[in-house]
Amino acid sequence: MNLSKLSRNVVAALLGSAGLLMANSASAITVGGVDFGTPGTSHLETSTLAETFINGNGQILSGYGQINTVNGGINYAGPVNRLYFTFGGYTSTNFVGGPSGSVDFTGGTINVYLGPTFNTLAQSSAADIAIINGYAPWVTLTGHPDGSGFSLRANGSLTGSVINFTGAGLLDVSGGLASVVAFLNSNTISDAAGGFADVSLSSSGNNRVLNGFDNTEGCATGRATAGQFCIAGSADLRGDTKIPEPASLALAGIALLGLGASMRKRKVA
Repeated sequence: MNLSKLSRNVVAALLGSAGLLMANSASAITVGGVDFGTPGTSHLETSTLAETFINGNGQILSGYGQINTVNGGINYAGPVNRLYFTFGGYTSTNFVGGPSGSVDFTGGTINVYLGPTFNTLAQSSAADIAIINGYAPWVTLTGHPDGSGFSLRANGSLTGSVINFTGAGLLDVSGGLASVVAFLNSNTISDAAGGFADVSLSSSGNNRVLNGFDNTEGCATGRATAGQFCIAGSADLRGDTKIPEPASLALAGIALLGLGASMRKRKVA
């Protein structure tokens, strides 16, 4: 085989691999059974949640919810499964009630699970949490302190007959499926104290529409007690990712195999 023919074979092999690579670039990134959409550097999860009422310091905020979309995709875990989460361990401090209230939290853990879709309003919150806790663990997130030492902060009308708030916090990936941990553990969000978190959390909620299977007495009259499920709302989780590229590496391998095959043919010739 002459050099020009070898060159044509090598180019053909490389172009073939490049074509496959371009086709792959439009395919989905699936990690831990969840489709994150086409390759990119960020992820966004939108979720609905329910959480407990806080009206003082030293109280534990807890709750649960479901992740509705991942990067805009509704069927991110197929037609049957969905990601659900429970959270707790957020301890209140610096609580200020009333219509211009605020509260800070330390600590906090969010456990995310993957399991069959179900209606969270068809039974009580306690029953919902029991169902979710029986699903397959997917990832664990823990509160990351900001520059003032708080992992979550909220402002709004926190007590009275009208409850509404907006909140924000930081999270670290601390456990779960190895592939998910590697994907989400990016350490790219500054905490304003020289450190970096993996996920930023923003949330909002109110006491307008609640689970009818819960004890919501007092939630709409300002007479609720701490720990009641008096709040429902939504949350966004945003962060960067470390995109695994085994497919790209495999395609690079195909290109090398093509080159190797061409070299072998040359030797035979």
